[in-house]
Amino acid sequence: MNAWMRSILEIGFGGAVLVLVVVWLSGGCGERIAPDDPVDRAHADATAGRVAEVVQIDAPQLVPASGTISSSRHTTVSTKILARIDSIPVAAGDVVEEGDVVVTLDSRDLRARLEAAREQVAAARASVDLARSERKRIEGLYEKEIASRQQLDRTRTAYTVASAELERALRRVTDAEVGLSHSEIRAPVGGRVVDRLAEAGDTATPGVALLRIYDPGAMRLEAPVRESLATTLRPGQSVHVQVDTLGLELEGEIDEIVAAAEPGARTFLVKVRLPRDLRLYSGMFGRVLIPAGEATVLSIPSEAIARVGQLEFAAVVDDRGRVHRRLITTGPPLDGDRTEVLSGLEAGERVVVP
Repeated sequence: MNAWMRSILEIGFGGAVLVLVVVWLSGGCGERIAPDDPVDRAHADATAGRVAEVVQIDAPQLVPASGTISSSRHTTVSTKILARIDSIPVAAGDVVEEGDVVVTLDSRDLRARLEAAREQVAAARASVDLARSERKRIEGLYEKEIASRQQLDRTRTAYTVASAELERALRRVTDAEVGLSHSEIRAPVGGRVVDRLAEAGDTATPGVALLRIYDPGAMRLEAPVRESLATTLRPGQSVHVQVDTLGLELEGEIDEIVAAAEPGARTFLVKVRLPRDLRLYSGMFGRVLIPAGEATVLSIPSEAIARVGQLEFAAVVDDRGRVHRRLITTGPPLDGDRTEVLSGLEAGERVVVP
């Protein structure tokens, strides 16, 4: 066989091998799957559940209004005297009771002043005792006509002056005790420390804040609500509140509606009182759901919704009993463990509830 014929055979053999590889990669050598088979393998086992119909219901419409959680009772702790701070035994986030010591100041000067005032009281008492004894002695001599009227008046005046000096000394002791009490700053109300604005060794100045405390039992959500909805609300009305960070759904009560609209946004500030929950912190984000009448919406059982990350799916059963996975968009939960469907389904369709 010459070289020319050998080249032709090699080219033909290579071409045949290439054709076989292409056929194998295209699935020609394997089992064929019908292209119209829509069964979703991820939901093949969902048929074990019950089938529910997508129905239309009349549901109350709730319009969310975003706002910020804060306390209605804030307290700023400061000092009444100028002194060095010895210690601050609390930190931001701590819960304190009314009367707890939250700041301790240097009290050496105040204690010295109190001791001096008490010594003055002791001296004044001695003066009063002496004046009283002298007055009684002169009164006895005056009755015997041995002492003169002038001596009697002098001793009585001395006793009155000594008594007045004792009263002033007692008041100085009281003032010194009050001053010493200012060296221990106590929490005026029970609550949570939200800010610690000083440290040990700093100089406390009257009127300058050292701590800020808020009452966690007086939390409320403040949210701007558009005027068309705010005018339908009344103080004392119950509303739903959502705190997404904590996964909380609370029942709040409208505490106050600020009777002035924001000119640019045409909104009213609505303040909703929240139940006591120590998980709530001032500054957290929340939503209040404002009632806005009723509307006809599509709904399915909440258990029929499968979530993968931020996506929501439903297992839909077609007329031939086959199951399809379909992407849907849902709205807020409804009464009776149902959820509103915004898109992806139509009334009358059937979904699987695992």
